[in-house]
Amino acid sequence: MAQHKNKVDFPVDLVYTWVDGNDPVWREKRNKYMPERPTTGHVPNHINDARWRENNELMYSLRSVELYAPWINRIYIVTDGQCPKWLDRNHPKIRIVDHSEILPADALPVFSSHAIESCIYRIPGLSEHFIYGNDDTFFGSPTQPEDFFNADGTPIVRVKGTRFKRERARNGGNYYRVLYRMQSLVAEQWGRLVCHEPHHNIDAYRRSDFERCVAAMPEEWDATAHSRFRTNDDMQRCYVSYYSVAAAGATLRKVNRYNRINNPVSLIKALFTGRYAADSRWIKLHLKDYNKDFNKYNPLMFCMNDNATTSDEDCCRMVAFLRSKFPNKSSFEL
Repeated sequence: MAQHKNKVDFPVDLVYTWVDGNDPVWREKRNKYMPERPTTGHVPNHINDARWRENNELMYSLRSVELYAPWINRIYIVTDGQCPKWLDRNHPKIRIVDHSEILPADALPVFSSHAIESCIYRIPGLSEHFIYGNDDTFFGSPTQPEDFFNADGTPIVRVKGTRFKRERARNGGNYYRVLYRMQSLVAEQWGRLVCHEPHHNIDAYRRSDFERCVAAMPEEWDATAHSRFRTNDDMQRCYVSYYSVAAAGATLRKVNRYNRINNPVSLIKALFTGRYAADSRWIKLHLKDYNKDFNKYNPLMFCMNDNATTSDEDCCRMVAFLRSKFPNKSSFEL
């Protein structure tokens, strides 16, 4: 692992959002408010059951934290009246945060990640510098705080290397429409267009950047917090990342397979052997051999994103892969 020249000397917290979508009590509550589903054809992604399916990914993600990111200060798990059965909530690093602690009382209950994420900066006791991940994101190699923040405190914002095309917003679903809107708003308000799509993984933020962004558009952020399910008018946390790059001095880092290759010899070796060192990798669940993809890219972080096309067989393979990568029980477990 490369030695960092600029040492980070401030605490960095980790925030997760988590839900047990298999919980019948929670499902009954969600179904009470769920928009009517189409009886035939495609179910929109924002109300598809895959958004809430529980495969114990958080348990393996926390194992990856203990193995590869022991420097993390505190870990906040944001939930809706739930707690993983296996979690030792008395662990000194762990704190369960209920939606009622951060979201407006008249907004509850909410089932939209946009709404929940719009309020994570309100977590009581959260440090100025924090990283945020979903339960399907994992550390894949040893990390340091300097992989997420510069010594001056500015975040490192990871995006996909290719430019985001406006046609995807016109023809795509909710995610792409909201993403394009966030890019446009930041360009209009802060003077710089960041036209790259976020690389879905563990992202770095400053609490003060969140506060400035909310203060710039308070009505829009409040409306998002009150949206039980995703809408095309939502604000999204990538707005904060784009703001950080456009106006607050954050570093824009384009993810590719060579991110952590630091000298010409290693680059030539990677080109000939097909074994790389990426910052981040999305391991697609339909692949038959996850280890092959993981070993090829040797990612600092990786995600295994469950979606509407994921089969039960895919989920079983994913859990087996995670168990093989993180076989040892962490101190966060009972």
